Amino acid sequence: MDAYNAVRSAAGAAGVSLSELGRRMGKPNNYVANGAARGSTPKADTLAAMLDACGWRLVAVPAGDVPASALVIDPAR
Repeated sequence: MDAYNAVRSAAGAAGVSLSELGRRMGKPNNYVANGAARGSTPKADTLAAMLDACGWRLVAVPAGDVPASALVIDPAR
């Protein structure tokens, strides 16, 4: 999945709308939705902030250690 789909999944699991996510980040309500609509890829620190606002963390683990509950972001092709 791409980064914004991972954010949508994390937000959904946390019961947080994308508008609320923007507010929690101290950004405008449409901040996350606009980034997704542009088709952009967020920088790692921005993605970490989006996930943090959902109660998730951005981490790197060895491929063989990825837990089943993880949201895996695929490399761009």
